[in-house]
Amino acid sequence: MYIRKLLMASALVLPTAALAEMPVFSAQCLSNYVDADSTGTVRINGAPMDVARFNEKYYEARMESLTISISHEGGGRDLIVSFTGSGGANGVCTILGVGSAAAPAAPEGGADGPDHFTVSADSRLKVHSQPSTSAPTVAVLPRGMVVENLGCREAEGRSWCHIADGDASGWAAAEFLTEGTGPIRSARATPVHAGQDASHTTERVRFARGTTGTEFTDTLNVGASHRFVLGASNGQFLYARIAANGPGLSYRILNPNHTALLDEVRADMEYRGQLWQSGDHVIEVFNRGGSSQTYNVIIGIE
Repeated sequence: MYIRKLLMASALVLPTAALAEMPVFSAQCLSNYVDADSTGTVRINGAPMDVARFNEKYYEARMESLTISISHEGGGRDLIVSFTGSGGANGVCTILGVGSAAAPAAPEGGADGPDHFTVSADSRLKVHSQPSTSAPTVAVLPRGMVVENLGCREAEGRSWCHIADGDASGWAAAEFLTEGTGPIRSARATPVHAGQDASHTTERVRFARGTTGTEFTDTLNVGASHRFVLGASNGQFLYARIAANGPGLSYRILNPNHTALLDEVRADMEYRGQLWQSGDHVIEVFNRGGSSQTYNVIIGIE
């Protein structure tokens, strides 16, 4: 235990540029997919983790109560990846690939393919931790979003592409992607909660780097609501607009302390105002009409 405390005290959390010794790898830790790229970024199911460097041969990547331990003898040789979770859960991960074997194959029809894709799905596109529909969903992307192409490969009888949105990465079916142009300009909405009541769902909205707004499409069944959660600070200005394709939609905005920033109003009434609390604000859209409704959500923070 004392040695462990000494190691923790000597760990340095460094920017990715200082993590050049980190081996490139992919691994399976129970049902979770863990990978590290050439920049030293470690991701679990597509979400980046905090990385601590103890020395050039030992690293730890952390997210909440989960720790991924990474050790090797140089250049990825004798790589061991293990995990420690809450409640004493621990184990050794299965190495799927190291170095070039961990990287996705180049797309067909060209050595590198386009630098960017545009999401062309009818509504929103699920992004998985691995090139498989059975792999965990790590993101849900709106139609029209531009993402970075990290390479494509064949799996399960279809073409899959490894894509990134500036905040996370994962795999999406290639038939829902078309060649696009950068830079990435939309936000990613990642599911963070869907309780037993499936008519009420929640998503975390993150803006792509260098942007302050986003627009994407959603569909609500009768009687359902959808909550868009975004972090903002006291003094910032929020813009919200719901462009409905039919009657019956309304929305409200809640402060981080769950009081009403905007009481429920019709969807055609846009909101512009200054925030007076810091934390997670909620834009909740309701369908109180008689049929399923498709709508656009436009959100901006300044």
